[in-house]
Amino acid sequence: MERQQGSLESIVETLLNGRKRLEVLDAGCGAASHFSHRSDSHLVGIDISREQLEKNTALHERILGDVQEYPLHQGQYDIITCWDVLEHLSKPKLALNNFAQAIKNGGLIVLASPNVLSLRGLLTKFTPHWIHVWYYRFVVGLKDAGKPGRYPFESYHRFAMSPPAIKKFARKHNLAVEFFRYNSWDHPEYKYRLFMIAWRATNKVVHTLSFGAIGTDEFQGFQIILRKAPGDRSNRD
Repeated sequence: MERQQGSLESIVETLLNGRKRLEVLDAGCGAASHFSHRSDSHLVGIDISREQLEKNTALHERILGDVQEYPLHQGQYDIITCWDVLEHLSKPKLALNNFAQAIKNGGLIVLASPNVLSLRGLLTKFTPHWIHVWYYRFVVGLKDAGKPGRYPFESYHRFAMSPPAIKKFARKHNLAVEFFRYNSWDHPEYKYRLFMIAWRATNKVVHTLSFGAIGTDEFQGFQIILRKAPGDRSNRD
């Protein structure tokens, strides 16, 4: 059953049903976690950037590696969180496979990601990275955009990370969708107000012409919690 209300943390706490001493993996953790974990959690972070890992002071253990390729131990974690990472992976399905085999029976996979099936997501997918850098430098006004360690980072926005694809993946891997919701995009402060007006108008036109298939700003991102079935022994590719 998909739950629609409440914070992710509160829903996760309910679903864990009193589990103690949680083993948690923050996949693509960067310099700071975006999810609040219980104080009795053992927090492991994995990231491809040694610099970002060293900055993350919340971690108890650090793994330098790529979530698409690093051999995570089977059935090791009670919770795996992956926050705004899938869009930066060239093969996100490999990461999802990795998570599915590394989660314990009854454990939770918490994903947050932009929605590739939105106007912003599709524009990001089908335009080169230098366009993204130009946009943040000259439209948003971030002078350091695109420099090492600075947003925007290289993005792929594969269709394998779309909400329908992830739900299909969940069914195949015996993962229950316990929570799902779309969330809106927090617009940056633009240098030019007319750009914001034009963007909103374009969103509405594209949404209408696509008969709702391409989401507006209210559907720019999504959050989903998957739970591995208790007693599940599958390890499908």
